[in-house]
Amino acid sequence: MQTTTQGIELSVAILMDDLASAKEIASALRLNNILAHHYQSLDEFWVASKIQMPDLVIVDVTKMSQGTIQFKSHPHVQDGTLAYAFYSKETTKILLQSTMGLNPVAYIHNDASLNAQIMSVVKKRQEEIRLRQQLAEMEQRIGRLQSRSQRLISDRSSAEEFRAHFDFIRNFCTELESDNSRQDFVISLISKLESWEAIDGYGVYELNQSGQKLVSPEITRKKYHPFPSLWLGQTNTSGIEAFAQDMATQVANDLFELEPVMLKIHAGSTHPEMVLFISFREERMMNFPWDVLESTLSSSLRRMKLFQQLPHYSNQFLPMWEALDNMDKMQRAGTEADSRIICLSLIPLIDVAKKRTQNKFYWAAFFNDFFLQLAGRLQKSTKLSLMGPWHVLFFIPRENLELETQMLQSFIRQFGYWKFFEDNTQILSEDMMPVLKHLPASSAHYFRIFEKELDDHSMAAESKRLMVTNREGRKLSV
Repeated sequence: MQTTTQGIELSVAILMDDLASAKEIASALRLNNILAHHYQSLDEFWVASKIQMPDLVIVDVTKMSQGTIQFKSHPHVQDGTLAYAFYSKETTKILLQSTMGLNPVAYIHNDASLNAQIMSVVKKRQEEIRLRQQLAEMEQRIGRLQSRSQRLISDRSSAEEFRAHFDFIRNFCTELESDNSRQDFVISLISKLESWEAIDGYGVYELNQSGQKLVSPEITRKKYHPFPSLWLGQTNTSGIEAFAQDMATQVANDLFELEPVMLKIHAGSTHPEMVLFISFREERMMNFPWDVLESTLSSSLRRMKLFQQLPHYSNQFLPMWEALDNMDKMQRAGTEADSRIICLSLIPLIDVAKKRTQNKFYWAAFFNDFFLQLAGRLQKSTKLSLMGPWHVLFFIPRENLELETQMLQSFIRQFGYWKFFEDNTQILSEDMMPVLKHLPASSAHYFRIFEKELDDHSMAAESKRLMVTNREGRKLSV
């Protein structure tokens, strides 16, 4: 019976005819969600192990032989591929001498520390398997790298091809980071991939705010494959875990005509923050250094996140009361005022969040990400103020007004508001785009506009509710 413990699938067998002792060992294993096969005779185990060899077998020293069959003669014991531990108790420990010359993982004695002994053996075996898997993976990777190096050395054209790939990756990521200064990283990445002529298709998965779901941007592009959202069944707190990567890979393999390559893009967590799938037909792309692209994209994402975390505009934030005072000062200055006011209304987004009470909206994550992504895009001379959750006011020097307004319009169109709802599939058709508009300089005028905007949205919501009620009433009367 196989189970997963610490990420390693481990199969355990017990070889003993003492049912009481076997039950004690099985109970110790079950405490840690491990189920084991029990064999009472050596010949039964011998046959079963030829079909499927267990990762660990716990052998009672009383089962070292059975007729002409001896445990030490088992072919997997002789070639060292079978991992086993010998079990004894006070009445049978004299038989331990029959294990001389063998190389067990451990010796287990039936006493008060039985549970601890068994789990120590299990953990040791798990670690051995993990290291063996890592070694095999490293050997495979080294083999691939050595083969590639040999090809590069023996064929100059291959070296030139690699140099061209490397230059492509460097330029690709340089342009990506430049674009990212104006828009979201994923949107910038999709834009760059769309223009890459050598590939046929691509798609990307990232975690939602709760870490319980893989989501893909709902964007229409010729080569882009929007993946369906995947509920993971458990929270991924340190990036996209291995089982979630497997689920994403299965979806990608089903959607792409040709099996895509997967790139794991890290930004500092244990596991990747996003996984990128790329499909291609050109044979030359088989030799493309995808691991270099993966590493370079990860570096770009890390630099972006570090840049966002810097306090770029702490001096640019104005408290609400100072913003109101500024409005009145600008009103008195009239046309001579040095700045102009742009108001970003978040009320459409707030209305959608209020209606979707069963679909959690992550307010803190939204505001943090919103202002972090805005960092570096605003001119240093622009001031801003948060007027509750409803409005963000920007005080922009008039010589920068046109350029700053264009940047804000582009930013609010491209920002992924949907990502901050727990189930984004429920709100894809909702109109929640914030509204950007010029604002006259006057605190009193701002309050009137604010009150009117709230009233308009309340009336629209009430009108919609009455239309639904009337429609349902007509259905009932029919």
